[in-house]
Amino acid sequence: MAGKDYAAIAAKRITKPSTIKKFPRVLVVARQKKGKSTLLTTVGVENILILDPEHGTDEMKVKDPNVWHIEKWEDLDDALNYLRFVEHPYKWVGVDGLTKMSNMALKYVMKLQEDKSLDRIPGMVQQRDYGKAGELMKDMINRCHALKMGVIFTSQERQDEGFDSEEDEDAEEASAVYVADLPKGVRGYVNSIVDVIARLYVVNVDEKPERRLWIGESLKYDTGYRSDYVLPPFIRKPTIPKLVRLMRTGSEKMPTANAPAKAPAKAPAKK
Repeated sequence: MAGKDYAAIAAKRITKPSTIKKFPRVLVVARQKKGKSTLLTTVGVENILILDPEHGTDEMKVKDPNVWHIEKWEDLDDALNYLRFVEHPYKWVGVDGLTKMSNMALKYVMKLQEDKSLDRIPGMVQQRDYGKAGELMKDMINRCHALKMGVIFTSQERQDEGFDSEEDEDAEEASAVYVADLPKGVRGYVNSIVDVIARLYVVNVDEKPERRLWIGESLKYDTGYRSDYVLPPFIRKPTIPKLVRLMRTGSEKMPTANAPAKAPAKAPAKK
């Protein structure tokens, strides 16, 4: 169209990833009581505000993190507005319980509809309620994504049907997969915006339990990462700082002064 200087527009809009300050976004999925809340505190208890709808932090009296309890859906609006508009000391936010928050969104939608209609049977879920609750969840996730700080989402895990791609369907192992316990649309949305989808689990090593964080591609788990480097499939005794260092440097270790940068490893060619 005449009148627009597209060269000037392009000069403002075209960027390079190396010039962008990126705040990490991580999704951690696990079964109950596997240490999701504990993993959040590895960024430093004074560096993170945990949004907790499950009271899962109530017994963390030794670590004693900063917690904003989410008792109802409206509480999320207050918490996110605080993080966006008020000067605060936090570098991270832990959204500790997407599964519970999804249930809160559904109940919030049901309550709104019950208040509007005298014909509505209290407590009965209608199909359209799921869609409206899903849109609320996507909006909340997007608001978290827009924050100028690191974001860690956590979710319960559930067994689901195999992945959608033909390549995965041909594999016997893909007949059942473990995914975040969220509605499909919400799960797809949060998966698309995070840099890492990780699964936290526990194994026995020399008859002692050891936490691990699976981040590699898998036919059994809905996991993966964005990085210039080829990373190991899992991290032993994981912490969030260790995960971020791996993503950005290819190494778990803290970089030393004058150490040469590690060149990104090339991914193996697919057969």
